[in-house]
Amino acid sequence: MDEDFVDDPIAFLVKHVVMPPGRWVLEQFGERDPTEIASLVTGLTFWASVVFLVFALVLGW
Repeated sequence: MDEDFVDDPIAFLVKHVVMPPGRWVLEQFGERDPTEIASLVTGLTFWASVVFLVFALVLGW
């Protein structure tokens, strides 16, 4: 199996879906130029909280 077939979509999702919200959140807290790892971790946390909130709304918590 070609590794680029898997790596390219994952890299695209991380770069264009996960990191921008993380960077935005960090900028809201006053970080002018957040690092990539901080943006990645914050972006993952952001999307996990969004999924949790949607899940809670669907279940009616």
